[in-house]
Amino acid sequence: MTIEEIDLYWMKADDLAKYLPDEGCNGAKSAKELAQMLIDKKLKTADCDKIDKKMAAAIDGVLSVDIRLPESDPMQQKVPEKLFEYNSPDASSPIIVTGNSIITHQILSLILNAAKTKAFVIPVDSMGFTYDNACTGGNITPMQVMKALTDSGITNKASSKKMIIGGLGESLKGNIERITRWTVEVGPVSGYELPLYLLSR
Repeated sequence: MTIEEIDLYWMKADDLAKYLPDEGCNGAKSAKELAQMLIDKKLKTADCDKIDKKMAAAIDGVLSVDIRLPESDPMQQKVPEKLFEYNSPDASSPIIVTGNSIITHQILSLILNAAKTKAFVIPVDSMGFTYDNACTGGNITPMQVMKALTDSGITNKASSKKMIIGGLGESLKGNIERITRWTVEVGPVSGYELPLYLLSR
């Protein structure tokens, strides 16, 4: 079994700052300083009335996620599901396409549920590699994405033909669009940033 190094891509202050007031708040003199204080749990989003309430709730949810990976090697285990539905998505909810690693989906599940984000998530057969390693190793291809879309039955549930892929898959965008005839939106690299990115669209 191949052992891959796990990078959880924790949200950095620069990532979080994009969703915060430029002038900072409650002693923080800038968005980045405020972001670092929130990440370090020196301040709560509720302490800053300049942050939109929905965004504040999503930030609190994401920052509450504490992931501890097991000592044993669960790499390359695949999820059997063809489609995940988080928080009762409706026809207008975002469609996220990623790999089929069980680790990827455990992490996404924690993040999306903590932030109460409505979303469809479609696993592509990445041979069980996590999304970052699948992108680097060429284990996600446009044809596999096309198959995953078809197998998921998403066209019966969603009104849009627009998918979101993680930032590490940016180089795949053009070929996926050509093969699938879907619009591809490149989202953030960090899954922790995803709920905030979706709220800000």
